[in-house]
Amino acid sequence: MKANPSCEHKNRRPAHVIRRLALTLPLALTALLSPPARADVLIGTNGERFVGTVIEETSTNVVFRSELGGSLTFPRVKIHALQRTPPTEVNNGTMSPVIATNAAAGQTSTNNLLWQPPGIGHDGSDWVQLNSGEWLRGQLKYIQNKKVEFDSDELDQQTLRLRDVRSVYTAHGVFTQFEKREPAYGAVVISNKVVTVSGPEPFSLPLDKLIGITPSGGRTGIRNWSGEATVGVSLQSGNTHQASLTSSAELARRTPATTLRLDYLGNYSEVNGVQNANNDRGNLTYDIRLNRDWFVRPAGLECYHDPLANISYRLTGVVGAGYYIFDRTGLEWSLSAGPGYQYTKFDTVEPGRAGTASTPAGVISSNFKMDLTERLTFIQSWQSTFTSEEAGEYTHHSVTTLEFEVKRHINLDVSFIWDYLQNPQQKSDGTIPQKSDTYLTVGLGVRF
Repeated sequence: MKANPSCEHKNRRPAHVIRRLALTLPLALTALLSPPARADVLIGTNGERFVGTVIEETSTNVVFRSELGGSLTFPRVKIHALQRTPPTEVNNGTMSPVIATNAAAGQTSTNNLLWQPPGIGHDGSDWVQLNSGEWLRGQLKYIQNKKVEFDSDELDQQTLRLRDVRSVYTAHGVFTQFEKREPAYGAVVISNKVVTVSGPEPFSLPLDKLIGITPSGGRTGIRNWSGEATVGVSLQSGNTHQASLTSSAELARRTPATTLRLDYLGNYSEVNGVQNANNDRGNLTYDIRLNRDWFVRPAGLECYHDPLANISYRLTGVVGAGYYIFDRTGLEWSLSAGPGYQYTKFDTVEPGRAGTASTPAGVISSNFKMDLTERLTFIQSWQSTFTSEEAGEYTHHSVTTLEFEVKRHINLDVSFIWDYLQNPQQKSDGTIPQKSDTYLTVGLGVRF
């Protein structure tokens, strides 16, 4: 009787599985038991601690590649300790020890997360520890929207994700806002996902109840401000002479529960001396955070200029409220809406037509931001404004951006911009502007 092929296949399957397990299990165990990757440690004379790799050494300088700051060059006079961790070797079941050089005699090892800079608490500086074990010394600018803005002595201004921060120590009193509590003032320690505020009545609350921290609360102060500016330029010559300029800027002032933001976006382009784009858009918004989900916008103002669309200038004022659909590290999405009023002055009109339009308005906006990778971020903003037919009936403004972090606070931005006006006003020569304008821009941005 012939053997059943299917039965033979089933009989061979257990042996096949056993062979695969025998091959893969040692590899899996090796990966699990493998020592961590090499990590050198550099400690500056100011106490800042960097984890990474020593790239090059000379008699006067050390080139160090930090996990946070990238390639850094330190004069030896500014290095307190330099520890090198050689590749771990296993001999008779014993791993090779860490080798420390250039360290003071009797110094406690710094190759663990429990080590703290000796200056904490009495050197007049704020301190931030990252999950990597790196320590930064400088000034805390703010903690808000799951971000930590910190001005480091060595790395200058850094924008850190709160989930990457292990601990924070402030040298002086700061204003702290928690959910369902009045703002508190006092020195702050964040450790083990707990926020401790000192003062006449010290208290501690879980980190997930924190709304924001700023050094000066509602008072004026340069440390409350941050910003970003981006510029893109394109030139072409030959049979066609073309030039284009795109610029954008953002300036924001933050307190624990409020954000004042000013935005600008401008596009200019000409081909063979003829303009084919010339518009400017400025926005001012003031938001008050009520809790982790809701915020109100008591003031919002937009000014828009686009003579090619027959708009000399257009002013839109709005009040409203908003809700955070997502508000966590690496993913933010908020929606807002409210009533407003719009005034438009047209660039040219036909005889007998009104040169201005005033109308009540309704505004809906969306702001979405997601980290695709450690250095690549997707940003999308949308605003729709509904007005009377004489003022254009409705408009849409959308900006979609891929933001790539080149180095520290330098970004490469690729943006697609779309502007739409349902009912453009006819010009004095009888022509009607196009309803839709689109732009694809590439520019370099600097955060400050």
